Amino acid sequence: MLSNILFLTAFGLSNLHLTQSQSTPSICDNSTILINSRSSLTAAQECTAVDGDIVIEYASDYPATIEFPNLESVDGSFLSINFDQNIRVTRLSAPKLTIVTADVYISRWVNLTTINMPVLTTINRVRLNHLPALTSANFLSTLETIENNYEVTNTSLREIKNDKLSFAVFVEIFDNPQLETLELTALTNASYNVALRRNKPGVQVSLPALKEVFYFEFQRISSLEIPELERVIGHFVVNDSTVETLEAPKLQTVGLWYDPSISITNNRGLVVQNSGSLTSLSFPVLEAAQLDLVIRNNSALRDISFPNLMRVTGNIGLEGTFESVRFPELERVGGIFSLGNDEAGFSCGDLQSFKNNGSIRGDFSCPQYKELPTRGSSQGESKKEVEDWLSWSGTGTGTRPNPGIGFESLRSVNTIALAVGISAVLLAL
Repeated sequence: MLSNILFLTAFGLSNLHLTQSQSTPSICDNSTILINSRSSLTAAQECTAVDGDIVIEYASDYPATIEFPNLESVDGSFLSINFDQNIRVTRLSAPKLTIVTADVYISRWVNLTTINMPVLTTINRVRLNHLPALTSANFLSTLETIENNYEVTNTSLREIKNDKLSFAVFVEIFDNPQLETLELTALTNASYNVALRRNKPGVQVSLPALKEVFYFEFQRISSLEIPELERVIGHFVVNDSTVETLEAPKLQTVGLWYDPSISITNNRGLVVQNSGSLTSLSFPVLEAAQLDLVIRNNSALRDISFPNLMRVTGNIGLEGTFESVRFPELERVGGIFSLGNDEAGFSCGDLQSFKNNGSIRGDFSCPQYKELPTRGSSQGESKKEVEDWLSWSGTGTGTRPNPGIGFESLRSVNTIALAVGISAVLLAL
């Protein structure tokens, strides 16, 4: 009898404990796991899967390492932003985390040196911002799928490498004073932009699989590998760099002429400027530059040649010390043509013939450089510029100009050689 009572008592206590544990919600069940103390961190460290966001806020009692040893998936975002205080954490670790369905956004951890997420492969967006002590973020190399942005700003990373990621909307690498290398060897498409700005001078950039990008903008680079790039929908800009050779062997078009949802003033066309080490420029199959073509202040560049370029719908601005300028297939320029050249003996006569022929719609200036005009910023002004171009080029209701004349303007030791090639076929828009 006593044994039965003891069994029933033990059974009852066991059920009571089970019922209490089932009725007490775990922090892991919350739609947002808010971590703002050491105790809430300890509770969150039990989670393996989170159906919502993890948000880390400031706390004075955090350990030097914040680790989530069991965490495997987050069906939401992993966020920690805007610490006003000087958080002492130096290491953030989630060694089993494989997927974050929304954002990984870590910002303003001024002492953070390491983000350890070695098996993370899938996220919507990564944003690392204002992490001046950060020297290691291994998940940047393991990511295979990003639906949105790949952004790294103001860190101390020396290299960013990934051989798995094939697509991103944004790739923005800004203000990283120790960065030496960017290699995204599997990236084939960036639907908005690939941009490097204000990093350590001399970054080596390798994008060997990239085929299409909207905006393409690089600053302070020493090399650029883009052997497969075929189309830049917005603009192509290289500025303030030490690159010696710039080659885009498969690039055919630069610039989106007009989209009702995008003002064309967002585009700049093809711009290469302020790169004093540049000696060689090669765009062998480029046929069209929508908006402007600008090559300026590249003091070592002596020869400019675009052997297949047929139209520039905006302006052409060239300034430097050139021995030769070759556009053998060029038919029309929708804006002004400005060429400033300090090379003695260079002839502008062939270019003047190109203007007299009617193939330059705007003003012509050579050998003195004339600053290119500033465009209006409204949609209406953008639309009017498009309509004026279409009318002038003969596809609208206006008068078709004469077929364009390609040209080569050269300087030799004794003579100026001028070669004029007549192009008989008007390139259709």
